[in-house]
Formats: sequence, C-alpha cells, structure tokens
Amino acid sequence: MFVIKFSGNVKVKRLIEINNEKKTHLCIGLDIYPELLPSYITFKKDFVEYFIEGVIEATYEIVDAYKFNMAFFESLGSYGLKVLENVLPKIPKQIIKICDAKRGDIGSSSRMYAKGIYEHFRFDAVTLNPLLGYDSLEPFFRYINKTNYILTLTSNPGAKEFQKLKLSNGKALFQEILDKVKTWNSKHKNLGIVFGATQKSEFKFLDKNYFDIPLLIPGVGHQGGDLNSIISHLKKIGFKNFLINSSRDVLYLNLNGDFRKCIYNNANQLKQQINELFYS
Repeated sequence: MFVIKFSGNVKVKRLIEINNEKKTHLCIGLDIYPELLPSYITFKKDFVEYFIEGVIEATYEIVDAYKFNMAFFESLGSYGLKVLENVLPKIPKQIIKICDAKRGDIGSSSRMYAKGIYEHFRFDAVTLNPLLGYDSLEPFFRYINKTNYILTLTSNPGAKEFQKLKLSNGKALFQEILDKVKTWNSKHKNLGIVFGATQKSEFKFLDKNYFDIPLLIPGVGHQGGDLNSIISHLKKIGFKNFLINSSRDVLYLNLNGDFRKCIYNNANQLKQQINELFYS
C-alpha cells in the first residue's frame, strides 16, 4: 500500500514555487460522485476511500495539489470524516492539501473551524468566504504556515448576483475583495485568491500587483472555463503562482479498465495542455 507520512508544515507558496520548477500547476478536485463511478468500484464496502487512494497513487507525481470538497465528505457523515483522517496522512508532503470548505463565520466559530482544519486534519490550505469581514477570517490567518484562499470571483453562474455588483466607489464587489486580500496579505503573508475560470473577462484585474499571492482557479472542464485565454493572460503578465483545478474531467472521463491508469491519462493530458500553453 502506497504510504508516505506527512511531516511538518511548509508554506504553500514555497511548495508552488518548488513545483513550478517541474512545470506542474495541476490541482485535482476530489469531488466524489458515486453515480459516476463504475460498479466494480462502488460494490466495495469502503469504495470512497479505495477510490481516493487510487487517484492519489495514480497522480501524485504529476500534480501540485489535491482539493478536498468538504461537502462530499460531510454528506457521508462519520464515514466521510474517517476517510479524510485515513487518506490525508498518506499524501506526500510536497503535495498541497486544500480543504475546500468555503468557511466564514463569527470569530469564535472561525477559531474552531480553523482548529479543526489545520490542527486536526492538518490541511495546508483552505477556501474562505470573506463576506463576514476580516474578523471572520483572522483566526485562519494566525496559522502562518498555511494558505487561506479567499473567494474573490467564483465560477458559478450566480456569481454575478453579488460579486459583480457595483459599489458606491464604482468598483465591483469582487474588485473590493481583491483590494482587501492585497491589504490583508501585506500583513499576514499567507493569503490566496480563488478566481473562477469562467470569468475570463475579469482576469485583467489580476495584474502584477498580485504576483506574491497564490491563485487557485476552479471551473476548468465541466463548468466551461476557457483555459486557453486564462493561461494566455497569466503568461503575458508573467504570473507563475497559480493552480488550475479540475475534478470531473480528470476523475470520471473514460473510466474503462484500470481506473488508475485512466485517471492518470486524464490528469497528464490536462497537465501537458497547461504546460504547452504556459511554457511554449
């Protein structure tokens, strides 16, 4: 059984820099849809854990990060949380483990969320909702060797309902969030930005002022994000500190035969596409 124990905390920014040297910007989103899995996987008693371990075994050499969508694990109750406890320590220490929880609550609650995510599960990073303001996020910022990805402009259609609303200063709400992230990061040095791949027109707002802030880009593949135009923009301005996340197009396409080999092929194809666009 593939097991590499996790030891110590390393700044996610540095991990990305290390992996940039091997031209890896790929993050695999672990969103578990049992109905999309072949029956030879789902008939197993612990098929979720079996599947995730298979994904990691197949892809850990070609990815930067795994993003665990907490909704899918929490929906499984105590079993889902046990899967996390069993799987996370087996991920190689150079791979970034992102908790996609989109947390954001009053300070006392956020302290407990942060403790659970960073101390119990020992994730390297988390996604956070900033709409409750700085005091709801600051408990996460205290963990100096972690990275806190702030939802800035998301990939879902409903993002326009609030995130693109114009404020009295003439800016859209997502631009105000960008400004806040820049300000907060100047103090804490451990923030990141979530910016959806479906928002290609707004990528122009990610300029050289944000080079020191890690960028997480979901929405490629099933959600229809335009990878070509996004990578073209990042390449043009020299923005190297980014992760491209894909879930369904990596995990569930063409699962014929050995699912590990199929998932490796899907992931490697996307990795090569990213590299050709960014490094050629």
